[in-house]
Amino acid sequence: MPLNAFKRWSLKSRVTVVTLLIFFVSLWSLSYYASRMLRSDLEQMLGQQQFASVSLIAQELNQELAYRLKALGQVASRAAPSIQDGAAATQTLLDQNALLADLFNFGALAYSQDGTAIAESPFGAGRVGLNYMDNATVAQALAQGKSSFSEVHLGKKLRAPVFGMTVPVRDATGKVVGALSGVIDLGLPNFLDNVTTNRYGQTGGYLLIAPKQRLIITATDKSRHMEQLPAR
Repeated sequence: MPLNAFKRWSLKSRVTVVTLLIFFVSLWSLSYYASRMLRSDLEQMLGQQQFASVSLIAQELNQELAYRLKALGQVASRAAPSIQDGAAATQTLLDQNALLADLFNFGALAYSQDGTAIAESPFGAGRVGLNYMDNATVAQALAQGKSSFSEVHLGKKLRAPVFGMTVPVRDATGKVVGALSGVIDLGLPNFLDNVTTNRYGQTGGYLLIAPKQRLIITATDKSRHMEQLPAR
């Protein structure tokens, strides 16, 4: 019926209607295409901004870790005579390097060749006498002479999430005679808080993730602190 009515219209009316239909279809198509292009451009721009923001924070974090590892290495370079002299001399060495306590909120540990803690700073945390050879980063420093960072794990004495870094201690001949660790207690204020106290926009935030463990070490949203990510 509508088609028959359309055929009864004058040629001028039919041309006008068809022209209007073509115009509206073209306008809708242009609007749809423009919205898709705008969405794509916005996604790309936001992605670039997010990547730049995360890259900057990651660079700052790397600098903080490198600074602590360097400070630990500087103390380790002078620690061999003290470790060889025994626990008392090693404890004195750590006490004289108070900077380590400032850089590591759970202090520093010195180990003998068998991985037993012989000194700690600050003294009194109860770690002296414990053997840490089961800690991968300590074992790597003593057995292979390599500096490394540990995974997040429960501290033997603290029983709270911690992570640290360990450097080997070498004597004048280059032989590994011990090791030195700095430990971060994630339950206390630490340098990682500089990352998580920042927000991305009004509602966004940051996650610091240990990819091998699939573990959120810390986050802007404190409810996600130490959250285990789902399996792949």
